[in-house]
Amino acid sequence: MNDDSLTSGFVESPSSGEGAAPADLREIYSSASGFNRLFRCQRYGKWHVLKVLKPEYLGVSFYEQALRKEFSIGYQLDHPNICHTLGWESLGALGHCILMEYVDGVTLEEFIRQGKLTLPLAVKFISEICSALGYLHSKQIIHRDLKPCNILITHNGNNVKLIDFGLSDRDDYSFLKLPAGTRYYLAPEVLQPGVTPDLRADIYSLGVMIGEMAVRLKSKRLAAVSRKCTQRRRERRYASASEVVEALSSSRVKRPYAAVAVVLLAGVVLGGLYARRTDAEAAQPLAYPVFGNQVSGESCRRVLAAECSRLSRAASGSAFDERRWRSDSLQVVSRLKEALDAEYPLPELRAGAVYQRRWDDLRREADRRLGEILHTLRGDKTGGSR
Repeated sequence: MNDDSLTSGFVESPSSGEGAAPADLREIYSSASGFNRLFRCQRYGKWHVLKVLKPEYLGVSFYEQALRKEFSIGYQLDHPNICHTLGWESLGALGHCILMEYVDGVTLEEFIRQGKLTLPLAVKFISEICSALGYLHSKQIIHRDLKPCNILITHNGNNVKLIDFGLSDRDDYSFLKLPAGTRYYLAPEVLQPGVTPDLRADIYSLGVMIGEMAVRLKSKRLAAVSRKCTQRRRERRYASASEVVEALSSSRVKRPYAAVAVVLLAGVVLGGLYARRTDAEAAQPLAYPVFGNQVSGESCRRVLAAECSRLSRAASGSAFDERRWRSDSLQVVSRLKEALDAEYPLPELRAGAVYQRRWDDLRREADRRLGEILHTLRGDKTGGSR
């Protein structure tokens, strides 16, 4: 590793491939929308986990640096409720790897789905998550992707282990500063231009999770805490994770506010976090996947919907002009491309396979929508094409 390959904040790797070769290597997870996959292996008689890039991302500078940044942040951390990062290695066809502690457990998401959650366990989990967050925030680290599937619950003791620092950030890093996270759990300010997110973005994400627990357990106590965590204006949220624990442990919950919180919280958990969606958007999941350390949101769909609506109104207001239609439809495609490029602002991202697949999908959708409009304008029952 040389200085030219690093950005501000990276630490030197403590390992460069020496040591016992991993045995019983087995893939246990591959991200459907991201760029990582996980392997379980044995070394020195213990289970470990290797985090590597998917084959199509190997050697791509952006993703290689993203993996290095994740290692750099994780290697600094030593907390009982955070999965330990043990080393950095290079293993043949797998490429660079983050060597991590193996946690025998299930995600909080799966734990809740199995019906195992009780109020005492919920309080325990939230307290341990807050302990881990308080530790992170004391090091100026924001997790940025806090959600139930990034929290493991151990089979032995039901203890919390916070995982996945692939989107985490700290003040002194200059690399990967794009908005990041899973849309359903994102604080509103993360997507606001010119606003720098702080630790209260994690408090918001935590509040959404607490809200999900509150609805599952019908707990006014949890609902009241969730309501303050998820205030749209961050100055109205708890200022730290320790304040969340303090509020949770308080035996006094003002009943009128708790009752209102339950009603409001139900709307939050059932999809009321965001503005009214169109029928096409309603068919999409509430949690949007992350592509290349950024949120893949509704911006492209909104651009396409707005442009098609504008084009339909403009064309229907006058005699149909084939030449003008072609020019306007090309303009729609151009603006759609601009919107997608805004989501993938770096050349390395736009050179990747994920970007190309997304662009192909958008082009097909644009062609379909434009074809429908053209069919209507021509009155041609057999349909038209661009």
